[in-house]
Amino acid sequence: MSAVTVESLFEELAGTIEQWTVPPSRIPGWTEPPRPWRATIDDALRVLSGDGRLARVDALGHPLVESLVAIATRPLWSFFAAEEGRNRALGELVQNLANPGRINQGLKGTCAATCVEIYLAMKDPAEYARLVAGLISASGRVTLRSGGELVCDEDILLPSAGERGRNPISRIFQAACMEFAYPDLDYDNIMDCHFKGEECIGGGLEMGAFERLLVAVTGKPWKTLSTQHAMMAKALAKLGISTEGVADLARDGLSIVEQSTRKGEPVFATIVLPAVTSFQGNTGGEPIRHAEHKILVLSVDGAEGVVHYDDPIDPHERWFEGANVRIEDEYGRCSMPIADFERLLGDLSYREELWDRSLPRPMVGNQG
Repeated sequence: MSAVTVESLFEELAGTIEQWTVPPSRIPGWTEPPRPWRATIDDALRVLSGDGRLARVDALGHPLVESLVAIATRPLWSFFAAEEGRNRALGELVQNLANPGRINQGLKGTCAATCVEIYLAMKDPAEYARLVAGLISASGRVTLRSGGELVCDEDILLPSAGERGRNPISRIFQAACMEFAYPDLDYDNIMDCHFKGEECIGGGLEMGAFERLLVAVTGKPWKTLSTQHAMMAKALAKLGISTEGVADLARDGLSIVEQSTRKGEPVFATIVLPAVTSFQGNTGGEPIRHAEHKILVLSVDGAEGVVHYDDPIDPHERWFEGANVRIEDEYGRCSMPIADFERLLGDLSYREELWDRSLPRPMVGNQG
């Protein structure tokens, strides 16, 4: 992708882009000086051009850059069609692509959908761009790899203080994912709840709904291993049935994560938090007990004895008990001791073909 083509994208944008400034940092303690919106988009595009991502192809065989051109030039849903809406949409998307770590869930219970969004922006950026372009197109619809359909359920692009920094492209994408995961329910982003008629059924995504979303968006088979599987294995063992060939979360979880991430494939994990003591700076009141939270595990460092992961909350301080968490940057990159991770682990979703059960458990610290 040449610099000339990158520049041609700017020619399609309204002149007001020169006067736009980047919204202030969403995380207290991390600040960045205001700078022209165009310069921010320019930097992101050059990152994508420099490492070849603009030429990556989506599910239809089209390069990523075509989705950016579509947003810059083609009819958008009326709510986004004004020049500031078009500029905002393109700017937020290219920043998400250049730095997927900036994608977060804000104050919403969309940790699972956010992890899927981060994964897609990291591993399949052209497909992510295609889906976003479809969601904000005039039709507000886009077909997934599975043949299912994501439908835009949001009509607001302007930043929202109540979302604590979740950018509008992520809000649109995550709301569509929450809607897709439960086809018989209606997701309300303001209430952050799935409704059946007038009744609020609850928030978040249960295991089956998450699997449905993950397979549909990625077009890949995923295996989920949970504590429920471990309980089943124990029951079979009591009946004298060998479970040696059955994956066990407590025994095999770390090996699955280490082997998968070493091959460049992140793993989705649910951690069960003993208590939530603060949330995005909000403290006070009784802690929330036994909350489940989805994270995207990026690597295992056996020498240091830690697991590195992306926390979709993008925390700026420790917000739950039960783990000695180290916050590595403002974009949600965190680490925790392997022992803490294994103790909190509730389930894993991983690519089964990447795990070789015959390999030994990874060495940790001074083991061996």
